[in-house]
Amino acid sequence: MMTENEYLWAWIYYVLGAGLLLACWWYLTRRIPWMELRHVLRLVMAVALLVPWYTNTQQEYMSPALLIALVEGLFDGSPAFWRAGTPLLSAVLAALVLSTIVFLVRWVILRRRSSHAATAS
Repeated sequence: MMTENEYLWAWIYYVLGAGLLLACWWYLTRRIPWMELRHVLRLVMAVALLVPWYTNTQQEYMSPALLIALVEGLFDGSPAFWRAGTPLLSAVLAALVLSTIVFLVRWVILRRRSSHAATAS
């Protein structure tokens, strides 16, 4: 059993490691020519790494949902994967929906600006 201090340090190490992974992912995706795809890939990676879920059904401790889903899926079978896989996939889906809305709003704004600029000149 972990003490609260050990639990805090474990999360600090994990967040630092996830930050380094995200920085590497940012660097690897920088040359993708399509901005929308580049941002979606970065968003999905960030959500997958940072969404927490309960480590055990009898405890209050939380761990990264991706790790919980992978470990339970490998050792307990596919039905156990869905205990942490459901909130993880829900968070990824919510992030994708919000990202799509942001890109659509941005597209409409840029389209209106370009049409106003074309009529002004």
